[in-house]
Amino acid sequence: MPKMPTIAELQAALAATEKQLAKLQAQRDTLAKQMAEIDAEIAALTGDGRRGPRTAVAVPASRRKRGKNERNLIEYIRDALSQAADGMRVKDIMAAVQKAGYESSSKDFYGLVAAAVRDGSFERVKRGVYKLKAPKAPAKKAAGKKKG
Repeated sequence: MPKMPTIAELQAALAATEKQLAKLQAQRDTLAKQMAEIDAEIAALTGDGRRGPRTAVAVPASRRKRGKNERNLIEYIRDALSQAADGMRVKDIMAAVQKAGYESSSKDFYGLVAAAVRDGSFERVKRGVYKLKAPKAPAKKAAGKKKG
């Protein structure tokens, strides 16, 4: 049968663990302070507070820089599709919109464009291909009988 540790031995092991824990916490606090200083320097250099590319911490959406566009996405898509009578694939629309100067910080810009072309302003030609909707002709008034 294995020997049971005495209370004194357990207390000594606990004291050693607590000492090691205090040492590790002090080391962590020092490193956290150094990281904060580095983050402040990066923010001063970049001007927007973003972290460097090697950090594992993702920049939250609330801190991402938003594109400053003159017009909304639908207008850029409309311009792109006006150049293609047969329609365009979503991937090509996305490229044309970005080439025209639309800026987005979205991680899924393709998804935004795909959702925008499905909103009803555009006509689906076939799977993944969209074109401008043809303008509706004004409704003709039915010729009524003259009352006299």
